[in-house]
Amino acid sequence: MQKYRKYLALLFLTAAAATVTGCGISEKEVQAAADAAYAEYESHMAKIRVKGSEIIDEARRQGKRIIVLAGRPYHVDPEVNHGIDRLITRHGAAVVTEDSISNRVQKFPTSVLNQWTYHSRLYAAAKYCTTQKDMDLVQLVSFGCGVDAITTDETREILQEGSKLYTQLKIDEITNLGAVNIRLRSLFAALDERDEVAAEKAE
Repeated sequence: MQKYRKYLALLFLTAAAATVTGCGISEKEVQAAADAAYAEYESHMAKIRVKGSEIIDEARRQGKRIIVLAGRPYHVDPEVNHGIDRLITRHGAAVVTEDSISNRVQKFPTSVLNQWTYHSRLYAAAKYCTTQKDMDLVQLVSFGCGVDAITTDETREILQEGSKLYTQLKIDEITNLGAVNIRLRSLFAALDERDEVAAEKAE
């Protein structure tokens, strides 16, 4: 991934330098701007992971379920996500994002070409969920994104191989949260039943 990033950065710098040659901006300035941008990105991701750890620790202290709400960057917009994160918390679960935990697993093989940043985070988060008894994943998809047909299948496969449930919410089809609430109630009921069965087998 680091080699891939450096390659992309080199392409960006080459293109940027060619573009701004006539604008009085030097290649050195472009390099400095790119370095600052990458540093800010790493700082931002570090803060997200720290906050995610805090939420996970507090959820476990209170004995709550933890839902990894996985979505694309535009799903952060309340007008797009319809407040689904708050709806989940009203069901008594804690919510973290996939990018807050995706760094907790080593790189692993997937059934599909894994070259996009979000897809990599999604698959890694799903894999990590399979190692955590109290953690499950809900994937948000919207706008009929064709690529999500691939991510859906791969994420489902990863979770099911780890004996986890897969839940997808197509939020561009939502006219109200009633349907989502029903899906979430069904999810939590299925999780409760799964835990009961596991407890009976353990006795």
